[in-house]
Amino acid sequence: MDINNDELRRQLRDLDQEHREVMPRWRDSLMRLLVDDTETPAEAKADVLLGGFNRRRFMKLSGLAVAGGTVLAACGSDKKSNDTSKGSTATTATTAISAASKTDQTIARTAASLENFAVAVYDKAITNAAALKITAPVAKAATLFKSQHTEHASAFNAAATQLGGQPYTDPNPTAAKAFETQIAALKTEQDVLKFAFALEQIAAQTYQGVGMKLSTPMLRQTAMTVGGVEARHMAILAHFITPPTTVPAAAFQPVDKAVDSSFYV
Repeated sequence: MDINNDELRRQLRDLDQEHREVMPRWRDSLMRLLVDDTETPAEAKADVLLGGFNRRRFMKLSGLAVAGGTVLAACGSDKKSNDTSKGSTATTATTAISAASKTDQTIARTAASLENFAVAVYDKAITNAAALKITAPVAKAATLFKSQHTEHASAFNAAATQLGGQPYTDPNPTAAKAFETQIAALKTEQDVLKFAFALEQIAAQTYQGVGMKLSTPMLRQTAMTVGGVEARHMAILAHFITPPTTVPAAAFQPVDKAVDSSFYV
């Protein structure tokens, strides 16, 4: 479907403005969730940040069987010690805090790695524009989307660093493996558009799905707003896809995506 160049410029301009307005609130909410919030269980934080990136969804999109992942040692066992001594209790509490901090670092790093994966997909389209026959309007949209996912990755890595961890600057290895064959098979602009649309749909569903799980209005509002940005990505991509692709109404987006630790880094 053709899109008027003036209309595309308007949509990209509005999207960029919307993204710039929400990013400061989103970064603040992210820091509150991962750094300041010591009461929310690590598993719940993972559900908030990684809810749309799970093995079932990736297998459905790629048609590949993803190799089994490693469960984080930081998640540990939920069994309580029978030792009731004060020393044992203090040690257990310290260990639990340390494990939770480590898990939070991993969650932030994993989220960054998934954003890096999205960046890599758009970078492939941009750097191989001639071979893939990427048109100028699509290249312009891809460049903007890449920059926005790069900002998301930077925000997640800032949180990981604040938590005492190391930033993760590579694409998520499990995602890269899951989509390795499909990425190699991208030969045309339409291939890239449909693949990018599927990835943006995961992101949009993630942010929409976590809204009901967040504890504060600020976190809920920010998650839903960022989800709106991802949905705008979908809407713009849909303009270029042939035959036309329908963007699901927000109220009907599936949101039952479970966290899968096989994507943790």
